[in-house]
Amino acid sequence: MRRSLMFLVLFLLWGNAMFAELNEGPVIVELEARDVAARTAIAQIIHIDSVFEDRVYSVVTRADLERLRALNVARILSIEILGDRPSEYFAPFTIADFPAYDDDFHTYDEMLQELKDLEGANPGLVHLFSIGQSVLGKDIWAVKIGENAQFKDESKKAIAYMGTHHAREHVSTEIPLLFAKELVTRYATDENMVSLLKEIDIYIIPMVNPDGAMYDIENRRYKWWRKNRSKNSDSSFGVDLNRNYGFRWGTGGSSRNPSSDIYMGESAFSEPETQSIKSFFEQNPQITIALSLHTFSELILYPWGGQSTGVGGEDEKVFKKMAGDMAAMNKYRPMQSSELYIASGDTCDWLYGSLHVFCFTFELSPSSMALGGFYPGEAIISFVFKENLRPMLYLANYAKDPLKVLSEEE
Repeated sequence: MRRSLMFLVLFLLWGNAMFAELNEGPVIVELEARDVAARTAIAQIIHIDSVFEDRVYSVVTRADLERLRALNVARILSIEILGDRPSEYFAPFTIADFPAYDDDFHTYDEMLQELKDLEGANPGLVHLFSIGQSVLGKDIWAVKIGENAQFKDESKKAIAYMGTHHAREHVSTEIPLLFAKELVTRYATDENMVSLLKEIDIYIIPMVNPDGAMYDIENRRYKWWRKNRSKNSDSSFGVDLNRNYGFRWGTGGSSRNPSSDIYMGESAFSEPETQSIKSFFEQNPQITIALSLHTFSELILYPWGGQSTGVGGEDEKVFKKMAGDMAAMNKYRPMQSSELYIASGDTCDWLYGSLHVFCFTFELSPSSMALGGFYPGEAIISFVFKENLRPMLYLANYAKDPLKVLSEEE
């Protein structure tokens, strides 16, 4: 298995000599990390994209690679140059579209049109609205699906699904978009769906980070971009939105360096995108469960991510039971987030820690960089949706009372 991962590596150089050969483009770096402590030390500098036995893999900038060398937190085993990344300095948008071989993925405009069409064909069941705007002024769109969706009823419990906090994780846009369509299709013929949407409302936010997602595909060329498009104090760009939430913000697994891919921002909720999510959830206290979709690694994660101890009590039993049940459906690995490494300021820690929303993160397929990583190809979309439809519906069925999961037989 380890050998199959190594086909990614175009060359293997040791010591200082390997850094002299690098250009300014992103690279995949392979690091030795034998335990949680080692992974956590690495996660103070870079985001870990994949874990396999005693190794971790990540796409990093040249600057982050230099920091890894300077701080000497882990042995660098190999690197693979991915190609030049365009300048960090802002340039006007040209064409934002996917490469022709990935044309089934949706751009921001295509996603919006799909949502408009869904609302137009299903008045009363689907309500489209903006929860706020991005750094560059793009609306962050959400749909509410439920009976009499245009009216707010805080006595009716709800669930929320979010995609694309991280720009290059385009599969995480497609799954909630397909889920919205599936809900509406089933409502026409499935009595169980009719009953569900009478009892709860379902909110879907397919693209939390529209600026970053569209920048990542500018001129039909993938850029391996992770963050949003805020201009930072050092003239670099971007904040990692999933390190910018306010619960225990900045307490580990994030960076204060603006050019880092895990830059947490100048302050908690410094970004309009995270402010929009914050306002949305605070204005909708009837939401009891949330699912944040990411790629990749085939994991089901739950709080805490920012500390090694669990949430404790009955709630921890709920998290473990739900994660285990869903893992039996999609064959992902369930775990508390910090079992991988400590990372603070993430969505689910804030939602649970501040608002008591039972929040899960799915790291969707593929399982590794070797199988496509962030860019696995359009053919994977339908497969990932099919493997996650049951878990997503499972969560919706517990939105009315998450604690009920402990009293029911599997």
